[in-house]
Amino acid sequence: MATRDREYKPSGLDLPPTPQLNASRININEVRQTLNEFSKDSSALAISLNRIMYQVPGVREYIADVLKIRARASILSDRMNRSSDLNQIASEYGEIDQLWRVVSLQLENVRGLDRETQSLIARMNQSERKLGDLLQTGPQLKRTELLTQTSALSNALGILVEDIEIEFSREPQRFELVRAGQEVEQRMVQVSNLIIDRQSYDSIKREYLAFRDSWNSFATRLRPYHNRIISRGIQRVVQQDRSIQELLWLPQDGANMQEIAHLTEALKRDVDEFYRRATLRLLISLPPANYIATSDEFYGTVENLIDTVNHNESTNNLITSFSYIEQSWKDFSAMFHTVESPAALQLLDKVNNSINALRVSLRIEQPSESIDLAKLVVSLETQSTQLSVIAEQWLATESPSFRQSTQNSIRDFSNTAHELHRIILMQPAATALVRSKSSELFESWFQVHEKISRCETREKYQLQETAVRITQMLMDLRYATK
Repeated sequence: MATRDREYKPSGLDLPPTPQLNASRININEVRQTLNEFSKDSSALAISLNRIMYQVPGVREYIADVLKIRARASILSDRMNRSSDLNQIASEYGEIDQLWRVVSLQLENVRGLDRETQSLIARMNQSERKLGDLLQTGPQLKRTELLTQTSALSNALGILVEDIEIEFSREPQRFELVRAGQEVEQRMVQVSNLIIDRQSYDSIKREYLAFRDSWNSFATRLRPYHNRIISRGIQRVVQQDRSIQELLWLPQDGANMQEIAHLTEALKRDVDEFYRRATLRLLISLPPANYIATSDEFYGTVENLIDTVNHNESTNNLITSFSYIEQSWKDFSAMFHTVESPAALQLLDKVNNSINALRVSLRIEQPSESIDLAKLVVSLETQSTQLSVIAEQWLATESPSFRQSTQNSIRDFSNTAHELHRIILMQPAATALVRSKSSELFESWFQVHEKISRCETREKYQLQETAVRITQMLMDLRYATK
């Protein structure tokens, strides 16, 4: 009873309904076998993703959630082997189902997965559907996260409408565009209301698809104005829309050619504007270099992408064309960032922002050079301290021996992170030593993760969320030190 009193759920919205099952109609052995298969495949998937992380960097951000699924599936599988309380098993499986449905869709949209990984995802999907039928849980939405994302999208639409009022003050269609934007915003508010009212998945999905139709029509009307502030507002909405598509398990549309074409035009305008303002006097002030060849190469890559878009070529060809831009942009940007002209530097930043917007639209992984190792390790140290504080509340109820071993594991992890931080700050930092200490940090974390996965008190969900953040940081660390 004391344990039950300590149990804590973060939000009533996220609680899957506790099913009242007729155990006599359920084959317990079949449930047990399917759950064991799901658990084994989740472990194999975590290993497979870790193996291909360097070749397919897009999987990096999902490994933390896969490890979380693996831990919870393993615990539930062990409990199922010892217990026959199907109502409790079904309730806990519903929580795993919430997370796996989203992660599965995200992984299926990652380019470059090998056959083994794709096969594991397909097998887990098959087991997940079978368990949902056996335990009568049905599909489980992550309602709290979904509500957060829909609220953020409503806010983004509200800001966009305000920007339209200001930026289009002299446009004859201003009032009509504002009214249309407000109607789109209200459709999104209606989606949020359905989530709050705990309406069915089908009702929420139907209303969201109706919102997307109205939004796409509205965005099509706005893009021809070529207004940078409005374009930025459109991008905010597009990014939020993708997050919600994943939470609603909607198939991804792939590259939006209309959006890509618009962003490519914006990039071309920014580049042309820089070329117009790069006067001979400005170039003379720079150190000697082959400006013509570098500029020629960069401009050629931009024109190549425009041709690829205009010919409606495949997404893979678009990504290849964009990779040429990224490669030549490094040399071009490095060369011209030495100019002593605030206006020219501002234009270079605009070009860089346009390139980043295209990268997001094409769903291309951010390059690893952008990861600040020192900042990342400081964040790991901070999260390990937070983990220790939460764990102390839970461990007060555990046996002295388990409490001591868990405290030692967390302390070792924190000390290793601190030591890695010291090594990184050494100038120059020894690459081999950084990699060795990073591997040691990984091994230390696996021991901590195994122990905190046993928590069943009210601190369970706080520990899980902190663990997901730490695991993601460790994935970033491994990728950055490859």
